[in-house]
Amino acid sequence: MGNPFTTIAVVLALACVLYRLRRRYLRAHRCRIRLRAEKIGWPLIVASLFGMWLGITAQIPSMLAQGMLVALGSASLAIAAAIDLCCRQYLGAAPLTIWRTVPMSSAGFSVPVLASTYLRAFLPAGLVLAMTALFVVTGTLAHGLAGPGALSLATASVLLVTAMVVWVLLERMQARPSLSEEALKFLLADREMASKDRSPRELYAADRSNAFRLKRSAPALPETILLIINESAGNFLPSSEGETSLAQRIRILSGRPEEWFAPRNVVTNSCCTEISFPSILTGTGSHEGIETLHRLPFVFDLAKARGYRTALLMSSILQWLHLDRFLSAAHLDELSSAETSGRPLVNDLGIDDAFTVERFERMIETAEGPLFAIVFLNALHVPFQTESRLPVAAGLRDRRSRAIAITESAHQRLFDALKRAGRYEAALIASIGDHGELPGHDDTPRATIPRLENVTDWVLRPLFLLKPPHSLPGAMAEALHGNADSLIANVDIAPTLAHLLGATLSDGLAYTGRSLFEPIPAERVAIATSANEWRPWHGAAVALARGRERLTCDRYDFLQYDSGDGTDPETASLRRQQLVEMAMEVETVRQNIAHIYRVGLGR
Repeated sequence: MGNPFTTIAVVLALACVLYRLRRRYLRAHRCRIRLRAEKIGWPLIVASLFGMWLGITAQIPSMLAQGMLVALGSASLAIAAAIDLCCRQYLGAAPLTIWRTVPMSSAGFSVPVLASTYLRAFLPAGLVLAMTALFVVTGTLAHGLAGPGALSLATASVLLVTAMVVWVLLERMQARPSLSEEALKFLLADREMASKDRSPRELYAADRSNAFRLKRSAPALPETILLIINESAGNFLPSSEGETSLAQRIRILSGRPEEWFAPRNVVTNSCCTEISFPSILTGTGSHEGIETLHRLPFVFDLAKARGYRTALLMSSILQWLHLDRFLSAAHLDELSSAETSGRPLVNDLGIDDAFTVERFERMIETAEGPLFAIVFLNALHVPFQTESRLPVAAGLRDRRSRAIAITESAHQRLFDALKRAGRYEAALIASIGDHGELPGHDDTPRATIPRLENVTDWVLRPLFLLKPPHSLPGAMAEALHGNADSLIANVDIAPTLAHLLGATLSDGLAYTGRSLFEPIPAERVAIATSANEWRPWHGAAVALARGRERLTCDRYDFLQYDSGDGTDPETASLRRQQLVEMAMEVETVRQNIAHIYRVGLGR
């Protein structure tokens, strides 16, 4: 008869090893886990589940079958534990927590294809093998030291129940931080948010036909309007060779760098594509409601009303968060995306950017008359596209550098295609990032926060370049270049295009952004948030920008203020309070900050 106490000791030893491995891995990847329940309770639960599995297999008389089942259980738990670690590294939470707030269809791709695309890039094989070996050794020790009789279901059940009790106790024993009067105001203002369901409200097809009207004439109607949206392209990205910035490299590739407008103070409207992308297409602020998002016209609608042929060419899928349904009502003559291209996924949920560029080249060769096109490039999304039909220098080894090279090559091909068609000179071209990305090599505490909840300048400041058309009236050109030091947001794209095309909103609608062809007020405030009605998240992050000032809030550091210059403390305190009061007045911002504080209460 086996010794159950030996079994318990072996399982507890497994929990200790899991704790040490997990802690070391997360620290090596600069990921902070503050919950004691997550640090201790998680390894206990996993170890106890394995003990339960050992108890089940011990009831099978065949030694061969026992061994095979133990190996199967070891591999399954090892993969699950590794996925959990990698989810925390890249997304800042456990897989089940994330899954609840990110609805996603398979977009026509098989589950193995999607799994291989993610796991190959994000899940280190060595980590999975090490975890599997750990579970196999634990099973062997439990069987060898305690004997088969010790692995009873009763013993395993006791272990599992005990682990769950420990988890609950650790959750309840968390020290509650003292809250400032400022924090209490946000919590009291939205007390009902504690019980609100944070599941997303789905995007849908909406009739926007009465959302705008055209003036008799437009200030300028360039023959070609091309908007290039670069996934995860931040202002701080270097070029592939590292000698200049990516922004400067793109301007050089155009052949006429002096023609480009390159503002020095740009912020994104969200650190999440699911918010930023629909906002760019409509001009809806990330803090505005889903009804506003479905009432404001698409930029395609404005162009179509002026007689442009319209196109959206995507390297990524559109069935993410029902974007396909959302865009089905847009006035598009041509729509291409990863799931409609028939090409294999190579990076995250995107195809090779080369195929998207080639689609644009074929379209521009035969296009007649005015053309409005948006090209969405995906190479810079983590974990970065490294192989492409586009040229990449053989000497580049770093994944991000190779992705930057692909992005540069894509821009070169797009510019060349416009020049061959005789459209470049008169075109309006914009190249922007939907948001930035973390530096990947910085050990400062702020770099430990996942991008989806990060509003530091790495993420908050996207790439933003604009080449105005030659036909732009002088007053508009003067205003554009006069905004070089003003606060600009990528949500300004829609009102800028509306101004150019001579379109004005109706039905009581108004843009939260500003036209870049008009002077931007010095006291303009831009808002960025990672969660709203159509894209809630288990955590959240909020930023209010005014000039060079930043008021930021996330679940790692509550309301933080940076004046952006050498403002004296008294003035800085007054201006900080002004931004806090503005945050209180905006419902989505207020609710997100209240949610952040509630998450903090559980720490």
